[in-house]
Amino acid sequence: MISRVTQHHVGLHATRMAEDLQREVWGFAQAVADAQQQHCADNRMNYWKSRLSLSVGHAKARGMDIQEIAHQCELSLARSLGTRPLPVQAKFLIESFLLQQGVPARLNGTTDSFSRQ
Repeated sequence: MISRVTQHHVGLHATRMAEDLQREVWGFAQAVADAQQQHCADNRMNYWKSRLSLSVGHAKARGMDIQEIAHQCELSLARSLGTRPLPVQAKFLIESFLLQQGVPARLNGTTDSFSRQ
């Protein structure tokens, strides 16, 4: 029988929140890029926007610093995951949405890091 863990390791929880934020911002970024190129419906973009909003809200509620949230979003979009580069307009829309959420992420300065390696 496996006993249930009653205390959570703070670092583990913070890591999970960071992973959630990175996944949500990446999904939203791809949906924004696809919507701009008319490869998907607006409801997909709205779905990821909602998911990202919930993740940001959850991270704030759990005490994650706004600058750390911004850093996690920047990290997510600065990595090359083997996909096409994000258009500048998509990065601007994502940055604007994050600013509406109170997250001062700077994505436009990372254009070259989105290219394939």
